[in-house]
Amino acid sequence: MNFDNQASEPLHNFSFASRQNSRIGLYFDQLRGEIDDIIYRESTYRDKLSQLESELEVYKRAYADLESERARLQTCKQQIERQNEELASQVKANSVVVLLDGDGAIFNDQFIEKGQAGGHAAASKLSSSIKQYISSTEAGTEYQLWVYVFLNRRGLADTLGRAGLLGAKHKLEDFVIGFNQATERFIMVDVGGAKEAADAKIKSLLECEIKMPQTAKIVFGGCHDNGYVTTLRSHITAGFRDKLILLPSYTEIATGISELELPLLDIPDLFMREKLSVATYSNVATYSISAKPGTVSSVGSPDQVISHLSPRTTSSYSTILRAAPRRSTPDLDSGVSSISSDETDEILSRAPTVAMPPKLSRRINPHLPLSKQKPPPCTLFYLANCKHGAECRYGHDYQLLAEHYDEIRENARKAPCPAANKGEICLWGKDCCYGHKCPQATKCYFLKLGKCKFQGRDMHRD
Repeated sequence: MNFDNQASEPLHNFSFASRQNSRIGLYFDQLRGEIDDIIYRESTYRDKLSQLESELEVYKRAYADLESERARLQTCKQQIERQNEELASQVKANSVVVLLDGDGAIFNDQFIEKGQAGGHAAASKLSSSIKQYISSTEAGTEYQLWVYVFLNRRGLADTLGRAGLLGAKHKLEDFVIGFNQATERFIMVDVGGAKEAADAKIKSLLECEIKMPQTAKIVFGGCHDNGYVTTLRSHITAGFRDKLILLPSYTEIATGISELELPLLDIPDLFMREKLSVATYSNVATYSISAKPGTVSSVGSPDQVISHLSPRTTSSYSTILRAAPRRSTPDLDSGVSSISSDETDEILSRAPTVAMPPKLSRRINPHLPLSKQKPPPCTLFYLANCKHGAECRYGHDYQLLAEHYDEIRENARKAPCPAANKGEICLWGKDCCYGHKCPQATKCYFLKLGKCKFQGRDMHRD
């Protein structure tokens, strides 16, 4: 038994060692597999890492490009913002436009009588009053002021003269110059005598300016005329009510405009508060009073007609007495059509007399020109001063309209001024009712024959 046990022990040890070797080999195989796997994975990871590094470089370059693009876009954004600010400032409502119908909104005659100085003063008063009004309603905002005045200068001058405002009549042109020179954005324009010429220009400017985003307010100075109502109401309906301000001249505003209920800006003493009262000969007394020696102060012309029809004109006689002395006019034949050399050379020799209006007045025959009326209207009586009074062979008692005065002026200019015809200085200057130039100028047929009645120097130059 012992022998058998001793014989089986080495076999047992060998078997155990064999199993151990087999197990160790298995472990080595597993370890080798894991190591191979690790090595494989490491290689894979290295490849992946290399790929990621390549991609990272790509992304870095892309990022750098994007960053550069972002910087460029940021610069563009800043430029665009500046441009937007500039554009916003350009379209910002920064203008106040004043539109005045100068045929109805007539500046106070105290300004007009001062000529250019009066024009400067009127412009200054208008500007300061509007700026004060705007600053009280739009605090902290600065505006540019544009003023447009449209008028028939000659027509207004005639009206001023017929209303007895001779100083204003003779200084009107200087007043316009002074107003225009007051500032570069103040413009007073003579539109002539065409019907509603001022209205058309004001309506056109109103249509343009009120739609401009740069225009904050429009100060409208045509409150005397209901003809503007439709235009104003149209702009109100379009949504521009807040842009409109009324600047009345007369005390009473036209009914239709008043009903629009727009805000009012009243500037005391800037405009004439009442319509000019111009009477016809049938209800006016005509006076001629003595002045200093050698001069005649006359209100016998249409320039000096004063109405006595309303309480506002009851002081007209005192106005006449205060009128400045006038120079005597060159004494041509009052009818212009038949002028003798003796008559044209005659100077006023008699003391002026009081010329009272005739009991009856006559109307112009519309079918005949003035020169064919019986008798023709007296040129000197209606345009200057006729010394002949009741003895004049021409008519002093016609009821004349504005177009009749225009026709008389036109006819009078066809006759030469006696002073200018002799090469002398005409004391009346540009206010002379007679011609200082031949109407035919260089084309005069009678000049070539030596028979033209315009004989003064330069009377035939263009």
